[in-house]
Amino acid sequence: MMNRVYSGYSLEELATLFMLLLLNLAILLFARFGQAGDIFLFNLALVAVIVVVSRVQRSRGGEILTFIRDWYVLPLLITIYLEHGHLIPLINPHDLDGLFIGIDRILFFGHDPTVLLEEVTWRPVTELLQIVYASFYFLPFSLCVLAYRRDREVTFHVVAATIIIGFYISYVGYYLTPAIGPRFTLEQLQSIPLTGLLFFDFTRATLDAATGIVRDCCPSGHAMVSFLTALLARRYEKRFFVPALVWTGFLMYSTVYLRYHYMIDLIVGIALAWIVFLFVPAIERLVTARMGRQISFS
Repeated sequence: MMNRVYSGYSLEELATLFMLLLLNLAILLFARFGQAGDIFLFNLALVAVIVVVSRVQRSRGGEILTFIRDWYVLPLLITIYLEHGHLIPLINPHDLDGLFIGIDRILFFGHDPTVLLEEVTWRPVTELLQIVYASFYFLPFSLCVLAYRRDREVTFHVVAATIIIGFYISYVGYYLTPAIGPRFTLEQLQSIPLTGLLFFDFTRATLDAATGIVRDCCPSGHAMVSFLTALLARRYEKRFFVPALVWTGFLMYSTVYLRYHYMIDLIVGIALAWIVFLFVPAIERLVTARMGRQISFS
């Protein structure tokens, strides 16, 4: 019976259902319902959307419904992410910035990486890196598009499911190890303000307005998901591997240069990406068993 229930949903849908229900469980256990009741009900509505979309597509089929079902889960990543700004302080109000600052200072012999990078601060570089930082979601999305064009039945779902699982693991990490980041905690030590050329202030302000203050430093989702995307590109879309790797490198550098992350955030993110990638063969088996055909490698 349970196998029949699970087989009706893609791995991406199952991971998203689990994340939504986990957040609601955390609200019930660690927060007052009155403080997050709207998010709780909204998450239940998203669960209903997943159930309905899955059932309608399975019963009616068709190219359009299949396309919608293949892609609709990906935007939910951002929807769920936007809940963290409100939920994390309610569920775990104990920020660990002091711990991460201490670890960074051990790694860098008493120095803070964001302060050290002031030596190479240059307005054109700052401008470029802020744009790169804002491009984060386009990296995994680009790989998903390439995988979809080549093999939408199997390869795409393996890639999409792995990336989604990576995102959700990083989300869980935010609740376990909340931190606000060096641009707030180390601001008094920074002697050179970050300035760009044309779009720096607008891009930074837009990101801040869209997300608010989120305690989402550790693990670095930028580092984790971008590195995981590069690993997946090497396995499934080799022509995209080098661009993905370069893009990943710039993304990682931007997170510290722009004072969003501690270095330990990146280290943890990279380690978690490796761990998730180790489970790719298992994800392949689940998807191929559901689809009844083997995966296609580039």
